[in-house]
Formats: sequence, C-alpha cells, structure tokens
Amino acid sequence: MTEIFTATEIDELSAEIDRQLQELRQQGVAAYRSGDELDPGGALTKQKESIESLTKEPMLSFLAKFGRAAKADICDKDGLLNQQWHKWGDLNNKDALERLGAVLVTMGFSGNVVSPLAVAAIVVIAHIGLKAFCEDYGNNT
Repeated sequence: MTEIFTATEIDELSAEIDRQLQELRQQGVAAYRSGDELDPGGALTKQKESIESLTKEPMLSFLAKFGRAAKADICDKDGLLNQQWHKWGDLNNKDALERLGAVLVTMGFSGNVVSPLAVAAIVVIAHIGLKAFCEDYGNNT
C-alpha cells in the first residue's frame, strides 16, 4: 500500500483527531452537567463544516459514499478497523489514517484536501461509534 501520509503528518493528524474528540467529549459533559440536551447533529458542527467545505456536498451524502467505499475496512467483520473497534472499543489513529486516507484517494480526493477530510471523517466515526456509522452509512449498496 502506498503511504498517503508521512510519519510526521500521521503524528500531527493523530493529535488533531484526539483534540477534536476531546473537545466533543467536553461539550457532551458540559451539556449533561448543565441539564441541557445536547443536539447530536450540532455536536459535529466543525466536522460537518469541514466535510462540506472540502467535498462541496452535504455531509450525509459524503458519508454515504465514504461508508460504501470504506465498508471493507470499517464495517466488514474481517476489516482491520472493525476488528480494532470490537477489541478495544476505539480506532487506532495511525491505522485509521492510513486506511481511510487511502479510501479518500481512491474516491478521487487529493492534495491538501485529504488530511483535513480524513481527520473529520475519523472524528465522526469515532464520535458516533462504528456500529452506528455502519448502520447508517456502510450497509448501503
């Protein structure tokens, strides 16, 4: 497999994924503590804006295409990322970046779009959970 990202880029992108996920967790805790109900669609505003800006299409439309393209890695029980999720309840950022970055390239994305798009997609998947992602976006044929 051709490397999409350098080791330095993977470290930087991995840190960004962790930062965004932590931010989402803090939003959830703050909403819970204040007694307000967190708007599930609103929680991913930053990722939605990034995806829509980079792809020039609605987030849900992109996620449906991405889910179909990444199904083997994410949703199939033999897929590397699916196995990680079931074993650890989480994704390894490095593996996710390598696998899903390659999926984005095969979908026709290139250049400076791939890094932020990979980060946004991985954050969405990790935030909503692999099972929910696959049910909503990975099982469409």
